[in-house]
Amino acid sequence: MSNSNEVYLGQKNSVARFNLDTQKSIWSKAVKGSPSIITTCDKNVLVQSSTIWGTYNHYLLDAETGNEIWVATGIGGWIVPQYHKGNIYFTNAKGAICKLCGVSGKLLFETKFKKWYDSTTFILTVAKDKIYVLSKKKSFHLGIDSGELVELPELANFTKDPLTFGLGNGVDQMALFSSITLAAACLLYTSDAADEEDS
Repeated sequence: MSNSNEVYLGQKNSVARFNLDTQKSIWSKAVKGSPSIITTCDKNVLVQSSTIWGTYNHYLLDAETGNEIWVATGIGGWIVPQYHKGNIYFTNAKGAICKLCGVSGKLLFETKFKKWYDSTTFILTVAKDKIYVLSKKKSFHLGIDSGELVELPELANFTKDPLTFGLGNGVDQMALFSSITLAAACLLYTSDAADEEDS
């Protein structure tokens, strides 16, 4: 985004780029549901929205025009997007590492890497042009084309305590989780306001 006084704002069934000086939208795009998470990647905007029916839609839009590049409907939940060489990597609700094509939005791979009973917390992160799946117990290098995970014994027990979060290259997680916190606070406020009206 340029240095002008502009923001991306989500509303019910739409997302828009606003100029706060002119108080006008530069563009507005209809989406299904309410956008709760908006992040930027290069010259694009990733919009994650949900409906009251519990469906999730992920839109990649051109940041300048608002034109839709693609929409992905099968992800099934919020994601922490990791951008690397134009593609999007994330861990899905089933605990698999996924890769979305940045051009088409097509799921290129979905790699399951732990058993259902494994309570280990793994962190997906990008560093020095490589993608890692890290934990205190064991860690992996992710093949960016194949989705193959190669264990890295040298990174076993490299931290004293279990990992809780990670920030590498290719993701603005502070903006992402600020958005999640804001969305949760809005839901809580709406619920509290409804309770007060019922009183």
